[in-house]
Amino acid sequence: MSIKKESNKTYSVRLTYSDMAGKRHSKKKKGFTSITLARQWERKALNEIDILKNEQPKQANARILLIDVYEMWLVTYKPKVADTTFYRVTRFMENHVFTDQWFKSSYVDEITPARLQQFVNDLSTVVHDYNKNLMPLKQTMAQCVVMDLIDSNPFDKIVRPKPKPSPIFTDRLDFYTKSQLNQFMNSAMDLYGKQDDNQYRIYAMFRLLAFTGVRRGEMLALNWSDIDYSNQTISITKNLVTSSGVKERIHPPKTKAGKRDVRVDNNTLAILRHWHAIQSRLTLAGGLSSTGIVFTNGDLTSYQNVNKLRLWLMQVAKHAGLPRIKVHGFRHTYATLAIQAGMNVKQLQYQLGHDDVQTTLSVYSGLTETDKAQTADIYTRLVDF
Repeated sequence: MSIKKESNKTYSVRLTYSDMAGKRHSKKKKGFTSITLARQWERKALNEIDILKNEQPKQANARILLIDVYEMWLVTYKPKVADTTFYRVTRFMENHVFTDQWFKSSYVDEITPARLQQFVNDLSTVVHDYNKNLMPLKQTMAQCVVMDLIDSNPFDKIVRPKPKPSPIFTDRLDFYTKSQLNQFMNSAMDLYGKQDDNQYRIYAMFRLLAFTGVRRGEMLALNWSDIDYSNQTISITKNLVTSSGVKERIHPPKTKAGKRDVRVDNNTLAILRHWHAIQSRLTLAGGLSSTGIVFTNGDLTSYQNVNKLRLWLMQVAKHAGLPRIKVHGFRHTYATLAIQAGMNVKQLQYQLGHDDVQTTLSVYSGLTETDKAQTADIYTRLVDF
Protein backbone atom coordinates (compact mmCIF):
# COMPACT_ATOMS: atom_id res chain seq x y z
CA MET A 1 0.00 0.00 0.00
CA SER A 2 1.17 3.53 -0.69
CA ILE A 3 0.18 7.18 -0.80
CA LYS A 4 1.50 9.03 -3.82
CA LYS A 5 1.63 12.71 -4.63
CA GLU A 6 0.48 13.34 -8.18
CA SER A 7 1.74 15.96 -10.63
CA ASN A 8 -1.39 18.08 -10.09
CA LYS A 9 -0.50 18.32 -6.38
CA THR A 10 -3.28 15.94 -5.28
CA TYR A 11 -2.73 12.58 -3.56
CA SER A 12 -3.71 9.04 -4.54
CA VAL A 13 -3.91 5.88 -2.41
CA ARG A 14 -3.45 2.30 -3.59
CA LEU A 15 -4.03 -0.80 -1.41
CA THR A 16 -3.42 -4.45 -2.30
CA TYR A 17 -4.55 -7.44 -0.25
CA SER A 18 -5.45 -11.13 -0.39
CA ASP A 19 -8.84 -12.52 0.59
CA MET A 20 -9.45 -15.70 2.61
CA ALA A 21 -9.06 -17.79 -0.56
CA GLY A 22 -5.71 -16.20 -1.35
CA LYS A 23 -7.02 -14.15 -4.27
CA ARG A 24 -5.30 -10.80 -4.78
CA HIS A 25 -7.33 -7.60 -4.82
CA SER A 26 -6.56 -3.90 -5.02
CA LYS A 27 -8.32 -0.68 -4.11
CA LYS A 28 -7.33 2.72 -5.45
CA LYS A 29 -8.64 6.24 -5.01
CA LYS A 30 -7.21 9.55 -6.18
CA GLY A 31 -7.94 13.26 -6.09
CA PHE A 32 -7.31 13.88 -2.38
CA THR A 33 -6.42 17.54 -1.82
CA SER A 34 -4.29 16.85 1.26
CA ILE A 35 -2.27 13.99 2.68
CA THR A 36 -4.49 14.05 5.79
CA LEU A 37 -7.56 13.23 3.69
CA ALA A 38 -5.62 10.50 1.89
CA ARG A 39 -4.64 8.91 5.19
CA GLN A 40 -8.22 9.10 6.44
CA TRP A 41 -9.46 7.16 3.39
CA GLU A 42 -6.60 4.67 3.76
CA ARG A 43 -7.57 3.93 7.38
CA LYS A 44 -11.23 3.53 6.49
CA ALA A 45 -10.40 1.21 3.59
CA LEU A 46 -8.13 -0.93 5.77
CA ASN A 47 -10.92 -1.39 8.30
CA GLU A 48 -13.30 -2.43 5.53
CA ILE A 49 -10.73 -4.93 4.25
CA ASP A 50 -10.33 -6.37 7.75
CA ILE A 51 -14.09 -6.92 7.96
CA LEU A 52 -14.17 -8.54 4.54
CA LYS A 53 -11.37 -10.89 5.59
CA ASN A 54 -13.44 -11.81 8.65
CA GLU A 55 -10.75 -10.46 10.93
CA GLN A 56 -11.12 -8.39 14.04
CA PRO A 57 -11.47 -4.70 13.01
CA LYS A 58 -8.95 -2.27 14.36
CA GLN A 59 -9.68 -1.44 17.95
CA ALA A 60 -11.54 1.84 18.35
CA ASN A 61 -9.72 4.62 20.10
CA ALA A 62 -10.70 5.37 23.69
CA ARG A 63 -13.07 8.32 24.07
CA ILE A 64 -11.47 11.60 25.02
CA LEU A 65 -12.88 14.95 26.12
CA LEU A 66 -12.68 17.84 23.66
CA ILE A 67 -11.16 20.09 26.33
CA ASP A 68 -8.29 17.61 26.78
CA VAL A 69 -7.40 17.77 23.08
CA TYR A 70 -7.67 21.56 23.26
CA GLU A 71 -5.16 21.63 26.14
CA MET A 72 -2.76 19.55 24.00
CA TRP A 73 -3.18 22.02 21.12
CA LEU A 74 -2.54 24.98 23.44
CA VAL A 75 0.89 23.61 24.34
CA THR A 76 2.01 23.92 20.71
CA TYR A 77 0.19 27.22 20.13
CA LYS A 78 1.45 29.25 23.10
CA PRO A 79 5.11 29.62 21.99
CA LYS A 80 4.00 31.01 18.62
CA VAL A 81 2.05 34.04 19.84
CA ALA A 82 2.30 37.04 22.15
CA ASP A 83 0.97 36.75 25.69
CA THR A 84 -1.92 39.09 24.90
CA THR A 85 -3.01 36.95 21.93
CA PHE A 86 -2.78 33.78 24.01
CA TYR A 87 -4.86 35.35 26.77
CA ARG A 88 -7.49 36.58 24.29
CA VAL A 89 -7.80 33.10 22.73
CA THR A 90 -8.13 31.27 26.06
CA ARG A 91 -10.63 33.82 27.36
CA PHE A 92 -12.85 33.38 24.29
CA MET A 93 -12.77 29.58 24.61
CA GLU A 94 -13.64 29.73 28.29
CA ASN A 95 -16.46 32.24 27.83
CA HIS A 96 -18.08 30.82 24.69
CA VAL A 97 -16.95 27.25 23.93
CA PHE A 98 -16.24 25.35 27.13
CA THR A 99 -19.44 26.31 28.88
CA ASP A 100 -22.13 24.19 30.52
CA GLN A 101 -24.44 24.91 27.60
CA TRP A 102 -21.99 23.72 24.96
CA PHE A 103 -18.77 21.71 25.08
CA LYS A 104 -17.42 21.86 28.62
CA SER A 105 -17.99 18.12 29.23
CA SER A 106 -18.32 16.94 25.64
CA TYR A 107 -16.39 14.03 24.18
CA VAL A 108 -14.79 14.50 20.79
CA ASP A 109 -17.15 12.08 19.05
CA GLU A 110 -20.14 14.06 20.35
CA ILE A 111 -19.18 17.14 18.27
CA THR A 112 -21.37 16.28 15.31
CA PRO A 113 -21.94 18.68 12.39
CA ALA A 114 -25.53 19.18 13.58
CA ARG A 115 -24.48 20.16 17.11
CA LEU A 116 -21.65 22.34 15.83
CA GLN A 117 -24.07 24.10 13.48
CA GLN A 118 -26.35 24.92 16.42
CA PHE A 119 -23.40 26.32 18.34
CA VAL A 120 -22.17 28.47 15.45
CA ASN A 121 -25.69 29.76 14.73
CA ASP A 122 -26.01 30.85 18.34
CA LEU A 123 -22.52 32.37 18.49
CA SER A 124 -23.09 34.44 15.35
CA THR A 125 -25.88 36.33 17.11
CA VAL A 126 -23.69 37.50 19.98
CA VAL A 127 -20.14 37.88 18.55
CA HIS A 128 -19.81 40.01 15.40
CA ASP A 129 -16.35 38.64 14.49
CA TYR A 130 -17.15 35.08 15.60
CA ASN A 131 -15.55 33.37 12.60
CA LYS A 132 -12.10 34.76 13.40
CA ASN A 133 -12.47 33.77 17.05
CA LEU A 134 -13.34 30.18 16.12
CA MET A 135 -9.76 29.51 15.01
CA PRO A 136 -8.70 27.62 18.18
CA LEU A 137 -11.78 25.36 18.05
CA LYS A 138 -11.25 24.64 14.34
CA GLN A 139 -7.60 23.86 14.99
CA THR A 140 -8.53 21.59 17.88
CA MET A 141 -11.00 19.65 15.72
CA ALA A 142 -8.31 19.33 13.03
CA GLN A 143 -6.02 17.92 15.72
CA CYS A 144 -8.70 15.34 16.52
CA VAL A 145 -8.60 14.16 12.89
CA VAL A 146 -4.82 13.85 12.95
CA MET A 147 -5.02 11.86 16.18
CA ASP A 148 -7.55 9.45 14.57
CA LEU A 149 -10.20 10.40 17.11
CA ILE A 150 -12.67 11.31 14.35
CA ASP A 151 -12.75 10.61 10.62
CA SER A 152 -13.42 14.16 9.43
CA ASN A 153 -13.59 17.70 10.76
CA PRO A 154 -17.23 18.70 11.41
CA PHE A 155 -16.33 22.27 10.46
CA ASP A 156 -16.15 21.02 6.85
CA LYS A 157 -19.86 20.19 6.94
CA ILE A 158 -21.45 23.31 8.39
CA VAL A 159 -22.66 26.59 6.93
CA ARG A 160 -21.25 29.80 8.40
CA PRO A 161 -24.15 32.15 9.19
CA LYS A 162 -23.89 35.87 8.66
CA PRO A 163 -22.53 37.49 11.82
CA LYS A 164 -24.34 40.15 13.78
CA PRO A 165 -23.48 43.65 12.48
CA SER A 166 -20.43 45.36 13.94
CA PRO A 167 -21.36 48.04 16.46
CA ILE A 168 -21.50 51.58 15.10
CA PHE A 169 -20.35 54.30 17.48
CA THR A 170 -21.52 57.81 16.65
CA ASP A 171 -19.34 59.32 19.37
CA ARG A 172 -16.03 57.98 18.00
CA LEU A 173 -13.65 58.81 15.18
CA ASP A 174 -10.89 56.80 13.54
CA PHE A 175 -8.54 59.80 13.51
CA TYR A 176 -8.44 63.54 14.09
CA THR A 177 -8.16 66.25 11.48
CA LYS A 178 -5.48 68.93 11.84
CA SER A 179 -7.84 71.31 13.66
CA GLN A 180 -9.17 68.56 15.91
CA LEU A 181 -5.66 67.46 16.81
CA ASN A 182 -4.81 71.06 17.65
CA GLN A 183 -7.86 71.22 19.93
CA PHE A 184 -6.89 67.97 21.61
CA MET A 185 -3.29 68.98 22.25
CA ASN A 186 -4.36 72.39 23.62
CA SER A 187 -6.68 70.64 26.06
CA ALA A 188 -3.95 68.15 26.99
CA MET A 189 -1.71 71.14 27.71
CA ASP A 190 -4.41 72.76 29.90
CA LEU A 191 -4.99 69.58 31.89
CA TYR A 192 -1.46 68.19 32.17
CA GLY A 193 1.12 70.20 30.23
CA LYS A 194 1.24 73.12 32.64
CA GLN A 195 1.93 70.84 35.60
CA ASP A 196 5.50 70.78 36.86
CA ASP A 197 4.99 67.35 38.35
CA ASN A 198 4.42 63.71 37.38
CA GLN A 199 1.28 64.56 35.38
CA TYR A 200 3.39 66.28 32.73
CA ARG A 201 4.26 62.83 31.38
CA ILE A 202 0.62 62.44 30.23
CA TYR A 203 0.93 65.47 27.98
CA ALA A 204 4.32 64.24 26.74
CA MET A 205 2.92 60.81 25.86
CA PHE A 206 0.08 62.20 23.76
CA ARG A 207 2.51 64.57 22.03
CA LEU A 208 4.85 61.70 21.12
CA LEU A 209 2.02 59.49 19.86
CA ALA A 210 0.53 62.26 17.71
CA PHE A 211 3.80 63.57 16.26
CA THR A 212 5.69 60.35 15.52
CA GLY A 213 3.08 57.68 14.73
CA VAL A 214 4.76 55.14 17.04
CA ARG A 215 2.71 52.30 18.47
CA ARG A 216 1.55 52.58 22.08
CA GLY A 217 3.63 49.61 23.20
CA GLU A 218 6.71 50.96 21.41
CA MET A 219 6.37 54.27 23.23
CA LEU A 220 5.87 52.71 26.67
CA ALA A 221 8.93 50.46 26.22
CA LEU A 222 11.29 53.39 25.56
CA ASN A 223 14.39 54.07 27.63
CA TRP A 224 16.11 57.45 27.75
CA SER A 225 19.09 55.88 25.99
CA ASP A 226 16.85 55.30 22.94
CA ILE A 227 16.51 59.05 22.33
CA ASP A 228 19.20 60.71 20.19
CA TYR A 229 18.70 64.46 20.59
CA SER A 230 21.59 65.32 18.27
CA ASN A 231 20.23 63.37 15.30
CA GLN A 232 16.59 63.97 16.23
CA THR A 233 15.70 60.27 16.27
CA ILE A 234 14.20 57.72 18.62
CA SER A 235 15.40 54.14 18.28
CA ILE A 236 12.50 51.68 18.30
CA THR A 237 13.83 48.24 19.26
CA LYS A 238 11.21 46.84 21.63
CA ASN A 239 7.53 46.74 22.49
CA LEU A 240 5.80 46.65 25.87
CA VAL A 241 3.12 43.96 25.83
CA THR A 242 0.49 44.19 28.54
CA SER A 243 -3.20 43.46 28.87
CA SER A 244 -5.78 42.31 31.39
CA GLY A 245 -4.52 39.14 33.03
CA VAL A 246 -1.08 39.46 31.41
CA LYS A 247 2.01 40.75 33.18
CA GLU A 248 4.01 43.52 31.54
CA ARG A 249 6.70 42.06 29.32
CA ILE A 250 9.19 43.45 26.81
CA HIS A 251 9.01 41.89 23.34
CA PRO A 252 10.63 42.72 20.00
CA PRO A 253 8.68 45.14 17.76
CA LYS A 254 5.45 43.88 16.22
CA THR A 255 6.97 43.38 12.74
CA LYS A 256 10.46 42.96 11.26
CA ALA A 257 10.25 46.51 9.92
CA GLY A 258 9.23 47.68 13.38
CA LYS A 259 12.88 47.97 14.38
CA ARG A 260 13.70 51.47 13.12
CA ASP A 261 14.90 55.01 13.94
CA VAL A 262 11.91 57.34 14.06
CA ARG A 263 12.39 60.99 13.16
CA VAL A 264 11.24 63.50 15.78
CA ASP A 265 10.61 67.25 15.53
CA ASN A 266 12.40 69.74 17.79
CA ASN A 267 9.27 70.76 19.72
CA THR A 268 8.52 67.17 20.69
CA LEU A 269 12.16 66.64 21.72
CA ALA A 270 11.97 69.76 23.88
CA ILE A 271 8.88 68.38 25.61
CA LEU A 272 10.71 65.10 26.26
CA ARG A 273 13.71 67.00 27.69
CA HIS A 274 11.41 68.88 30.04
CA TRP A 275 9.75 65.66 31.20
CA HIS A 276 13.17 64.07 31.76
CA ALA A 277 14.15 66.98 34.00
CA ILE A 278 10.91 66.67 36.00
CA GLN A 279 11.29 62.90 36.32
CA SER A 280 14.92 63.21 37.49
CA ARG A 281 14.01 65.80 40.11
CA LEU A 282 11.09 63.73 41.46
CA THR A 283 13.18 60.55 41.50
CA LEU A 284 15.94 62.25 43.48
CA ALA A 285 13.47 63.87 45.89
CA GLY A 286 11.84 60.51 46.55
CA GLY A 287 15.15 58.80 47.25
CA LEU A 288 14.57 56.43 44.32
CA SER A 289 16.93 54.94 41.77
CA SER A 290 16.43 55.83 38.12
CA THR A 291 14.78 53.09 36.07
CA GLY A 292 15.95 54.52 32.75
CA ILE A 293 12.35 54.23 31.51
CA VAL A 294 11.01 57.28 29.68
CA PHE A 295 7.36 56.98 30.70
CA THR A 296 7.30 55.63 34.23
CA ASN A 297 4.19 55.00 36.29
CA GLY A 298 2.84 57.27 39.02
CA ASP A 299 5.34 55.85 41.53
CA LEU A 300 8.31 56.34 39.15
CA THR A 301 9.24 52.70 39.73
CA SER A 302 8.20 50.82 36.58
CA TYR A 303 6.48 51.05 33.20
CA GLN A 304 3.35 53.12 32.74
CA ASN A 305 0.16 51.04 32.90
CA VAL A 306 -1.25 50.92 29.37
CA ASN A 307 -4.90 51.05 30.47
CA LYS A 308 -4.50 54.52 31.98
CA LEU A 309 -3.89 56.06 28.54
CA ARG A 310 -7.45 55.38 27.40
CA LEU A 311 -8.90 57.05 30.51
CA TRP A 312 -6.70 60.13 30.10
CA LEU A 313 -7.56 60.30 26.39
CA MET A 314 -11.28 60.36 27.20
CA GLN A 315 -10.76 63.11 29.78
CA VAL A 316 -8.85 65.28 27.31
CA ALA A 317 -11.34 64.67 24.50
CA LYS A 318 -14.23 65.62 26.79
CA HIS A 319 -12.40 68.78 27.89
CA ALA A 320 -11.79 69.66 24.23
CA GLY A 321 -15.39 68.96 23.21
CA LEU A 322 -14.23 66.32 20.72
CA PRO A 323 -15.44 62.83 19.84
CA ARG A 324 -13.03 60.32 21.25
CA ILE A 325 -10.65 58.14 19.29
CA LYS A 326 -8.77 55.03 20.30
CA VAL A 327 -5.19 55.40 21.53
CA HIS A 328 -4.23 53.69 18.26
CA GLY A 329 -6.14 56.48 16.51
CA PHE A 330 -3.15 58.82 16.98
CA ARG A 331 -1.23 56.50 14.66
CA HIS A 332 -4.01 56.86 12.09
CA THR A 333 -3.99 60.61 12.67
CA TYR A 334 -0.25 60.88 12.10
CA ALA A 335 -0.39 58.86 8.88
CA THR A 336 -3.37 60.73 7.48
CA LEU A 337 -1.95 64.18 8.18
CA ALA A 338 1.50 63.14 6.94
CA ILE A 339 0.05 62.10 3.58
CA GLN A 340 -1.91 65.37 3.39
CA ALA A 341 1.33 67.23 4.08
CA GLY A 342 2.99 65.47 1.13
CA MET A 343 5.17 62.91 2.91
CA ASN A 344 6.46 60.22 0.53
CA VAL A 345 4.58 56.98 1.17
CA LYS A 346 7.86 55.04 1.48
CA GLN A 347 9.03 57.48 4.14
CA LEU A 348 5.73 57.00 5.95
CA GLN A 349 6.03 53.23 5.68
CA TYR A 350 9.44 53.37 7.37
CA GLN A 351 8.28 55.82 10.05
CA LEU A 352 5.32 53.59 10.94
CA GLY A 353 7.33 50.37 10.79
CA HIS A 354 5.18 48.54 8.24
CA ASP A 355 6.58 45.49 6.42
CA ASP A 356 4.33 46.11 3.41
CA VAL A 357 3.61 49.50 1.83
CA GLN A 358 0.10 48.26 1.04
CA THR A 359 -0.63 48.26 4.76
CA THR A 360 0.37 51.89 4.90
CA LEU A 361 -1.81 52.77 1.91
CA SER A 362 -4.89 50.73 2.75
CA VAL A 363 -5.14 51.13 6.50
CA TYR A 364 -3.79 54.52 7.44
CA SER A 365 -4.43 56.88 4.54
CA GLY A 366 -7.98 57.87 5.42
CA LEU A 367 -9.68 60.69 3.54
CA THR A 368 -11.02 63.72 5.36
CA GLU A 369 -14.04 65.62 4.07
CA THR A 370 -11.68 68.35 2.81
CA ASP A 371 -9.74 65.77 0.79
CA LYS A 372 -12.94 64.51 -0.79
CA ALA A 373 -14.09 68.01 -1.71
CA GLN A 374 -10.77 68.80 -3.41
CA THR A 375 -10.54 65.60 -5.45
CA ALA A 376 -11.92 67.09 -8.68
CA ASP A 377 -9.80 70.26 -8.42
CA ILE A 378 -6.59 68.24 -7.96
CA TYR A 379 -7.23 66.32 -11.18
CA THR A 380 -8.27 69.40 -13.12
CA ARG A 381 -5.10 71.28 -12.16
CA LEU A 382 -3.09 68.44 -13.67
CA VAL A 383 -5.24 67.84 -16.78
CA ASP A 384 -5.85 71.49 -17.66
CA PHE A 385 -8.18 71.40 -20.66
